[in-house]
Amino acid sequence: MARTQLGVIAFGGNTHSGATSGDPVVEVWECHLAIHTDPALVTFSQAEADALANIFNIWFVNGDTKISSTESFDYLKWNEFNLATGRQITDPTVISLPGSNRGGGGAVNPVSTSFKISLDNSTRNPRARGGFFPPRSSATIAQNGRITTSQWAPMVATAQTLFDSIHTMLDVGGAVGVWSRRDHAVHESNRFRIGDVPDNVSRRRNHLREGYTGGAI
Repeated sequence: MARTQLGVIAFGGNTHSGATSGDPVVEVWECHLAIHTDPALVTFSQAEADALANIFNIWFVNGDTKISSTESFDYLKWNEFNLATGRQITDPTVISLPGSNRGGGGAVNPVSTSFKISLDNSTRNPRARGGFFPPRSSATIAQNGRITTSQWAPMVATAQTLFDSIHTMLDVGGAVGVWSRRDHAVHESNRFRIGDVPDNVSRRRNHLREGYTGGAI
C-alpha cells in the first residue's frame, strides 16, 4: 500500500515562572507536525505514541536545542486526521505523557521569543511549506539581532536528529510533511531550515495577561 493517511503529532506543555519544579505556570504552548502515513504500517497505537514521545523528549531536553529551562514538555498526541477536512478520526485521542520534563538552559528570553523549524519539498509551491515554532528559546541573541553561530549550528543538528529518529521509528510507514487543506494532501518534506533571526510568536501569549502601570500626563 501507499501513504494515503494524515497523521498529526501535537506536542505541548507549559511555560513556568522559573526553572525548578513547583514554579507556577504562566503560559501554555503546543506545536503540530504532519506525517504522511501508510495505513498498512501505521496504526496510531499507544506504543507508537509512546515511542514518538520519547523521541521528542530527547530532542526537547537537549541543551543544544536551545529551549528555555522554564519550558516543560507535558504531552504528545498521535492521531489520524481526515485528509480532506482536517478533522480528527482517532477516538479516543491517543496521548502519551512523558512526565513534564524541562527544556534546556541559558538565557531566559521573553515568552514569545522562539525560532521556526521550517519544512518544504524544495519546490516553489507555497502549500508545501510549513513548520513549527518550539517554545521559549534560550538561544543567545547577539547585538546584531541574530542567534550566534555557535548556538545556531547545534540547533540545526538536534532538529536533524529529531526528524531522522521519527523516520527511523516509523520506517517506511510514514514521512514528515506539510498538510494542505486546499490540496487535500500531505506534501512530504525533503528538507528543513532554521533561520538565525529569532521569531516573535505573538499568538503564544494565550494566558500571560498584561499588567499596567503609568502616570499622569
